[in-house]
Amino acid sequence: MSLFDERKVQDLCARLLDSTNEKGYSLDSKHGQELLALLQAVGGVKPVGRSARYMLTPEGHDYLAKQLAQTMPQMLDKRDSVQTLGLTLPSPLNQASFHALWHGDSKHPRSDTGPVQGAMDIALTQDEVIRLRTLSPLSLIDLGGQHHEMTAQLALLGELALPERSVARLQGIEWQGRQIVTVENKGAFVDYPLQAGDLLLYVPGRNTRLARQVIPLLPAAVPWAHFGDLDQRGLDIATELAGAIHRPLALWLPDTLMAYIHHYARPLTHRLEGQQVNRGKIPWCTELAAGRPGDPLAEALTHLIAHGLWLEQEVLVLARRWQPWPLGVACG
Repeated sequence: MSLFDERKVQDLCARLLDSTNEKGYSLDSKHGQELLALLQAVGGVKPVGRSARYMLTPEGHDYLAKQLAQTMPQMLDKRDSVQTLGLTLPSPLNQASFHALWHGDSKHPRSDTGPVQGAMDIALTQDEVIRLRTLSPLSLIDLGGQHHEMTAQLALLGELALPERSVARLQGIEWQGRQIVTVENKGAFVDYPLQAGDLLLYVPGRNTRLARQVIPLLPAAVPWAHFGDLDQRGLDIATELAGAIHRPLALWLPDTLMAYIHHYARPLTHRLEGQQVNRGKIPWCTELAAGRPGDPLAEALTHLIAHGLWLEQEVLVLARRWQPWPLGVACG
């Protein structure tokens, strides 16, 4: 019996072939480890940052598609049903709705979705929402050039939520401020005490897809920095986002950072009661370098790396005197 005859392996392969997940997938299960070994032998996977999550390379995509074609029966699509019912698939269309209508299963990702939607000229969406917070006036500019003032909504609700489909209908965002900040965790996003001139965007973990669409709509002259956990994975996320939006890499941190590190820094790894293996964060990259020797970020990173510690961002939300700190090499 082939490994690919296992249903759990087939489901894992289907998730890997679904290229819409930019956070990668964990392969630490028993079947996942076996699949990982096969993929590594053909150069079929690449790690996401320095974590234990992986994405397929083109070689891996071809390898899995061929293996599944040999073990799984060819599933007919539902195009005849779509035609019989007289349906015209709109664009954009939610990805789950497309899978339900075309494949008969909203949760069945297909590796051949791209060619199918391309032939039908359909844009598939995940219909996520990106959340913004600011105290400064903000207007959305639609494709026709009309300005839509959002200040009243921000004052009433405390934030502005932009659905994914609305972002595609914008040509710009008018906002006069001093700093754009992407925030990794929800608690830090909602509890950070806004200052005049700040614009916060909630960017959960490695799911930066909407942020990469929204930031280019904002004035290019306004600087950007990232506020996340001060660990290797947090720096990897910031590095990847900086590359995607073509901005200099900088972290948004208070100048009292070292005081918080002395009180709240935690070991990278720990052992849970009754378990024999260590759990925790991935190791620091030894090639890390801050932008300016002697600045608080350089001091903080040196201390964290030397002592095997990390700092979660939520403990910083009540700190004062924030600013962007340029980062040199982050080993993302």
